[in-house]
Amino acid sequence: MDNEIDLDLDLDLVAETINDTLPSLTMYVRDVNLDAKIAAMYKPGMIIREPGFTDASSLNMGMITTHRYAILSNHMSDFAEFKHEKDWGLFVAERDSHFKVLDVYEFEGRIQILLLHLPDDNRWRLFEQIVIDIEEELVSTGRVHFESSSLLAPVAALTSRDWLNRTLNPLGISDEGEIFEL
Repeated sequence: MDNEIDLDLDLDLVAETINDTLPSLTMYVRDVNLDAKIAAMYKPGMIIREPGFTDASSLNMGMITTHRYAILSNHMSDFAEFKHEKDWGLFVAERDSHFKVLDVYEFEGRIQILLLHLPDDNRWRLFEQIVIDIEEELVSTGRVHFESSSLLAPVAALTSRDWLNRTLNPLGISDEGEIFEL
């Protein structure tokens, strides 16, 4: 967006969308080992679409991978009760969910990609045109949390082959490095 302001932007719709997106945000994590070329594709402000369901965990502790998606959301589905004898703290975002990349942050050789889960309807498109003041605060809080949690002992269930296989793919980008259409 070239610093242009869309004068036709419906401010009531923007306010409603922000009020639907930001309250009660919870941080979910999805740890993965990303290829350096794919990791470098994520840029703050970028919006991505994940065509598949997005598995993540509410158990935000240490990590054994090189990268962590930290997903801020208030509308992921709680599958923890259907744990199939695994304590993953499983939460799932719908197919074709959109996320805004808020930050890419390296700490102690590990990288966090901070994502804001956008509305599941077409209102996600508003985030192509707006930047909200609270994004800076979300980034700051996300970094502090990453620094304190990433070096803790990992949750054993999230180091299992089953879990790591569920979460091994990049979000919004194919394994071949193609960004999925919005």
